[in-house]
Amino acid sequence: MVHEPTVIPPAAAAAPEAGQGGTISGRQLPHRIYALLLLLIPAFFLLASIPIVRSAAFPVASGDPFLLNADYPYGLKHVDCAIVIYGDSSAITGIDPTIIERITGLKTCNIAQARSALEIAGMHALDLYLQNNAAPRYLLLQFTPETLARDRDFFWPEGLTLLVRHKSLPVALAMMMSHPVKSYEFSIWAIKMRLQALLDGPVDFSATEQTFKAKRGLLLLPKPAQTSCVNQRAVAPPVSSWTRQVRAEYSSGRTRVIINVGPVPDCTVNAAAIAPTLAGVTDNTLPIYPVDLFCDLDRHLTPRGSERLSREIGEQIMANAAGR
Repeated sequence: MVHEPTVIPPAAAAAPEAGQGGTISGRQLPHRIYALLLLLIPAFFLLASIPIVRSAAFPVASGDPFLLNADYPYGLKHVDCAIVIYGDSSAITGIDPTIIERITGLKTCNIAQARSALEIAGMHALDLYLQNNAAPRYLLLQFTPETLARDRDFFWPEGLTLLVRHKSLPVALAMMMSHPVKSYEFSIWAIKMRLQALLDGPVDFSATEQTFKAKRGLLLLPKPAQTSCVNQRAVAPPVSSWTRQVRAEYSSGRTRVIINVGPVPDCTVNAAAIAPTLAGVTDNTLPIYPVDLFCDLDRHLTPRGSERLSREIGEQIMANAAGR
């Protein structure tokens, strides 16, 4: 009797062994779940932090003085200041509108923000102010040497807070996903600060707030004067193409744009070398002040430092007006 050879159906021949091909073995499943959790945990913290950061209480709960008045420029309508000050933290902590107004006789507003807010959200606050108010006679933009050099190390909480509070959620998430590690750290920080404020109460910044309101935009940090420089990094030369672009964008027949570099202390590593590179880029020369006129990070001024800088800017605007 002849036996026919056994024929194996193609489907059966091609069937993968358990745990191979398109199937997941019992050994692989825990690893897949673990990998999924690694992705879901940061996403959970990020999404949980968004309503916290957008809440009205968060700027105070954060304990960061630069966030106390971060929303200030967004609420100014029909104030119509003749001199508008914008820029980074060297402007918000250094330029006193009341002194400039006293020297020039022109109504002055300071709507500057922290550098990371400027870098991450761009000129959004300034653009919104210009939409809601008459064009100023002078737009004074002051930046630190680092901002003028377009130093890209700026993904900090102040900027991310402004991004989440004032940009649409898709825009904010897209920006944050481009820096996932920094955004995850930010979300953890935001949740931690909110919980800390609930447990211990918010930091008392009432005196700082009172000064800000009385000075119409000047943020004086509650810190003592420095006795030495804390930043040992050399300052890079400015990117002149950026300042030219900013000047061209905001200059008009009605508005004269003045771009200044903020002060640095006399112990700055390469202050003498960097000063000549600013010629033709900024409208002032690099102000070099004694270190005891600074109170924070070699860039933020004490009340005495702010008074000196504001007086110099007022005189600069008067000289500019006389030369027109």
